[in-house]
Amino acid sequence: MLFFKSSQQIKQFSNNRGFTLIETLIALSLLALISLMSYQAIEVVIGADERSRAKQVGEKEIQRAWQIIHRDLMHLRNRSFKDGLGRTNNPYFTDSSDFGVFFTRGSGPMITPNPSGIRRVYYNLNDDQQLIRQSWGITESIRYSEGVTLVLLDSVDEILFEHLGPDNIFTPDWPPPKARSSDPLPKMIRVTITLENGVETSRLFLGVSPS
Repeated sequence: MLFFKSSQQIKQFSNNRGFTLIETLIALSLLALISLMSYQAIEVVIGADERSRAKQVGEKEIQRAWQIIHRDLMHLRNRSFKDGLGRTNNPYFTDSSDFGVFFTRGSGPMITPNPSGIRRVYYNLNDDQQLIRQSWGITESIRYSEGVTLVLLDSVDEILFEHLGPDNIFTPDWPPPKARSSDPLPKMIRVTITLENGVETSRLFLGVSPS
């Protein structure tokens, strides 16, 4: 026995199939959108994690640099030294022609072994925006030896050493114009480091020993 559907039933069946297809397309579109949003969320999380790790590495490098600077400045010594041309330099002085700080460092924790306990230290910002520390043994010539070079920090925009003089005013130059022979070393030293990303940190070093 043959069964014939009415035209109305056929139309309804056709409409039901079309509606199901639209639902399927909508579902696929929503699934694609959710997948895209999930991927973007994962990218954000990964990016934040990478930035956090980079920040931690940067903070570790800054802390390491401050530790070395602190050890050096806490062991300043009032001991002049020769520059390799027979000229005697002050125990602590700045180079006004280009950023640079020279000083004599005494006993205390050293970067490298030094039986005599005395080294000449030079801080400088090179053309690659790196904070450089150079040091020489007391018998080494600064003119003819490169000494021991250590890169303390990369991407440094500026470093500023300020010195408290006998007039109780901080000045970037040392010795200042009013310095006396009895004041070979600053009373205090304030160091400010500014990185290329705009981060700025500063430390004040007290109790510099003139002995």
